[in-house]
Amino acid sequence: MKLQAISLKFMAALAAAMMLMTALATAEPTRLTFLHTNDMDQISGVKGNGGFAELSALLMAERKRSPNSITTFGGDLISPSILSGLTKGTQMIELMNAVNTDVAVLGNHEFDFGPDVIAARVSESNFPWLGTNVFDATGKIAVGAEGYLIMEIAGFKVGFFGITTPETKFLASPGEEIKFGDIFETAERSVKSLKEQGAEIIVALTHMDFEEDLRLARSVKGIHLILAGHDHIPATMVVGRTTIMQSGSQGIYLGVVDLDVEWVEKRGKKRLVVQPSWRMIPTKGADRDPKIGAVVARYEAELDKELGVEIGTTTVALDTRRGTVRSTESNFANLIADAMKDEVNADIGFTNGGGIRGDKIYDAGTILTRKDILTELPFGNVTVKVELSGDDVKKVVETGVSKVEDVAGRFGHYSGLTFGYDKALPVGSRVYDIKVNGEPLDPAKIYTLATNDYVANGGDGYAVLKGKTQLIDKAGGTLMATTVIDYIAERGEISPTAGGRINAK
Repeated sequence: MKLQAISLKFMAALAAAMMLMTALATAEPTRLTFLHTNDMDQISGVKGNGGFAELSALLMAERKRSPNSITTFGGDLISPSILSGLTKGTQMIELMNAVNTDVAVLGNHEFDFGPDVIAARVSESNFPWLGTNVFDATGKIAVGAEGYLIMEIAGFKVGFFGITTPETKFLASPGEEIKFGDIFETAERSVKSLKEQGAEIIVALTHMDFEEDLRLARSVKGIHLILAGHDHIPATMVVGRTTIMQSGSQGIYLGVVDLDVEWVEKRGKKRLVVQPSWRMIPTKGADRDPKIGAVVARYEAELDKELGVEIGTTTVALDTRRGTVRSTESNFANLIADAMKDEVNADIGFTNGGGIRGDKIYDAGTILTRKDILTELPFGNVTVKVELSGDDVKKVVETGVSKVEDVAGRFGHYSGLTFGYDKALPVGSRVYDIKVNGEPLDPAKIYTLATNDYVANGGDGYAVLKGKTQLIDKAGGTLMATTVIDYIAERGEISPTAGGRINAK
């Protein structure tokens, strides 16, 4: 009996030990790989970095390395580019289909051509677009997008939701009926809903300010991965238990996030363990996928034939770099404002820096073509003429410097108007010494303003212009790029300057 008792005790102890070992042991982890790009409107690369052909080759290599791969896109695909100005983005959908994209989120530039165009592009896509906080007039998810997506991969259910910046209503042309829900309320609701549907891994595809991605990770529990877009930042970080990645822009990098995931059971309770790792793979120098390369070459040939016409020569270097046109005076931006003012015979010419997209320097002596100007002004905006008071002119100028610290696209450039500002002063009270054609601004006087139809209708934060009398509206105006092309062609040779129009403290 004593031996039997000892034996029973031994067996019980052995069983307890085995149970403890089982509880502490971890099963072989499953690796889920997310292949991410964002903000990619060019098809053949920029500044020596790869385009779709190189990206496709990298995607194939990564899928071979990790068979449980998901290819994602963080928004801003169909605009802005010179080619999309002609095609309304059809080539971007063809290429994203060809590289086997799995899911994308709507970006603000998806709405540049209005809701009907993005609805058409969504219908042409072989992959779902997410717009969890984007609603039509009936309260349903707009433009054919979806609210949620659940994919089962290697036995794990991965749930996706998508958030588009509510600033799209100012940054693009979504129309009056499209509404954008609150970021954080949408995320809370989405995590809850996806878990109720059985999702184990929660992924947010976002297109918004990176600071908001950080806030999202801090404030909404249950999100394992945020795959982001909008700010063109190549960055990855972990906030709490949430990994955040944004892969820059224009396919310069392919962002790769590996999640090693497994369920671990301890004391009868299951717990999901998620271990992230990541890489940024440059497309520069990568192999090219010849099949995708052939599609790119076909579109480039069509574009070159259409737009290779020479229009004039610049005798000075022209600066269209993003950091310049969004924060300080640019000679190219001054040229645009001069051309618009001249086109409609207005008191003031005005354009927003965010509408200038070439991001380059043209050397002195460069022969400019139609393609150059349409690359710089790809949105299809029209030159309009607006009537407004001197007091409203001041509000326009204040708006232009209200986010200069953020290098925001609303930064304003002018013809016929000069001013000083101090960014150390409060927003709305930064501007001083405004003069129109050499005379002090009269708050009560009525002035005419040449600008583009986008900001004239309140875009980029210019709410002050919305509803103002348009002496020349979009229907009667000229394509903004055509305004500039004609201005250069009439002169044959240009020498725009920068300095004296905007004086910053």
